[in-house]
Amino acid sequence: MKRMVTLKLTAAVLVLALSMIAVGQIPSIEIRGQVATGGFAWNPQNFAGFYYDIKDNLGAENLTTNVTDGNKLSGNPPYGVTYQTNAQRKRFKFDDWGFYEVMGFMAKKYFAGYVQDNHLPVENQILYDQSTDENSLSDEQLEEVLVDDDTELTVISGTPLNLKQGYQLAIKSIDVNGNKVYLELFKDGMAVGSKAISTRDGATLADKTYYYRPANVGAQIKLVTIAVHFKNAFRSAEQDLATVDGEWQISDTPVEVKTNTDYGKMRIATVDSTNGIITMDNRDNQIPLNKNKNIDLLPSIGFRTADNATIRYYPYTIITEPGTYEVRGTVAAGDFTWNPQNFAGFFCDIKDDLGTENLTTAITDGNKLSGDSPYGVTYQTVAQRKGFKFEGWGYYNVMGFLSKKYFAGYVQDDRLPTEDQILYSESTDENSLSDEQLEEILVDDDTELTVTSCTPLNLDQGYQLAVKSIDIDGNKVYLELYKNGHIFDAKAITPSKGGATLADGTYYYKPERVGSQQELVTVAVHFKNAFSGAGQDLATVDGQWQISDTPVEVKTNTDYGKMRIATVDSTNGIITMDNKDNQITLSRNKSIELTNGISIKASDNATLRYYIYQPVIVEDIYKSMILECAAVPPIGFPVPISSIPSENAGTSVANEHPSPL
Repeated sequence: MKRMVTLKLTAAVLVLALSMIAVGQIPSIEIRGQVATGGFAWNPQNFAGFYYDIKDNLGAENLTTNVTDGNKLSGNPPYGVTYQTNAQRKRFKFDDWGFYEVMGFMAKKYFAGYVQDNHLPVENQILYDQSTDENSLSDEQLEEVLVDDDTELTVISGTPLNLKQGYQLAIKSIDVNGNKVYLELFKDGMAVGSKAISTRDGATLADKTYYYRPANVGAQIKLVTIAVHFKNAFRSAEQDLATVDGEWQISDTPVEVKTNTDYGKMRIATVDSTNGIITMDNRDNQIPLNKNKNIDLLPSIGFRTADNATIRYYPYTIITEPGTYEVRGTVAAGDFTWNPQNFAGFFCDIKDDLGTENLTTAITDGNKLSGDSPYGVTYQTVAQRKGFKFEGWGYYNVMGFLSKKYFAGYVQDDRLPTEDQILYSESTDENSLSDEQLEEILVDDDTELTVTSCTPLNLDQGYQLAVKSIDIDGNKVYLELYKNGHIFDAKAITPSKGGATLADGTYYYKPERVGSQQELVTVAVHFKNAFSGAGQDLATVDGQWQISDTPVEVKTNTDYGKMRIATVDSTNGIITMDNKDNQITLSRNKSIELTNGISIKASDNATLRYYIYQPVIVEDIYKSMILECAAVPPIGFPVPISSIPSENAGTSVANEHPSPL
């Protein structure tokens, strides 16, 4: 019985913890390709989900569509979807090991084979030499590249070197002179290999390299899957230690690329191991590009279509593996302009074809982006009219700003009844841009859901909207708004009365001030109907809207990193920025933060190559939940506070303090 109670409590805590994921904790990211309106071809330059190596300019994945009548991707020749990728020679990060064949495949980085190089000493090519079946593609398989690193680090006895897929390499002992290191490899706690290496004076690269080759990796025999290079070793009175300066690991579980192998709606059409080419098509899998659909194309790549009669779609990949990633734009070699089509970090609304952010670079001598006029970096964004998801409310101005989606103001529409434009009419300062500020859009949804007197509607930034009571006829609903457990507002609405208008069914909240704006509606919820039941009251919500109550400032000369707001045109809804007084040098292998959320990176190469990117951290949410369980508050509904705090009080009908029904 105790065990069952424990399990129930654990489940409840995990559910609550999941609902309390902190802002900034991202469980996954979607990386999209350029939006297409017909047949199109994507490569690593217009689809950042594909594998690309800026240092060596590597990446050869190509996805092509051919749209036929009825917006279909035919499953018969000529196929509606084709894919091709090529193996390319790449040097190990630890240079002395030579080269291997790398292949982008289904948006991941794979190993296709070790390469013999006549320019290197034979003893250096230990990974190639010690692999019996060194060419993975000739066995119609690939291994994911897990580790390729030349960072120096220290390994001590008692603290093994952690690798991927459960492997650990441990120092068992070092001889008294520090010349010989005895190593043992473990997988999931079980010893799978051991070897002595030498770090003596005059030791060769082969002498200093530990390698591991399982008997079989899929169809391959004795393929080296792990290699670690030891720079030196020392023995002290307390512990043994060694310096590692090269690590390499590929997966011991290969992916099959045999002809006619199916991957989602695609199949391997041909495998050319001589030239290192794989092609795929969607044979026998016709794909209709119906509106508002997510289509699984490959295990890691899908198509997303717009909720619009006009065909618009793009490929995307979703990353869930915890780590730090770059959502990058097209790679440039000179002056360039990035927009929502070639930089997935910028705001893009595929439904209404919205998104206007543009960032332009102009390079001067010495690979510099001048901080004087004409500026080396300029940015512009324009506000655009967009309909609320709950269409009855009309329109607002949306603005992409530094890769986020912002609210720029409510819009009056003469085509709609005045009483329906409640968000516009109830806001005193409805134009945010005229006050040189923007509010992040947190919720814009028309999904129908049920709210009960026992389960409040959870909004963002700590807000909850609770049904306190419903009259017996279901005509009048008494609502209370909480923030972080404190009551902030109360109001009665009448969604189910005869002849109810849109305004009758809309709850709204407008703080006294949002930055410089007075009485701006920040929360709106539309109730479709309401019912008073014997056990509990319930209501149907079919429209939600929320913007942040903490605006971002866009006043002229406001600094954002190395950029500053140059001009704000509230009449035409335009913001421009530049890098005045901040010259930027595109130095080799350097990343520089341009502005909040956007950085610029140059390749580790004498030839200038660079791109802008948005760094994103994918968190291990489940691990975070376990760590935060101790901090989870008691489960229950927040206790109202009798007085509404004057500094946060909102203005609405609620100020009349209606009595509970």
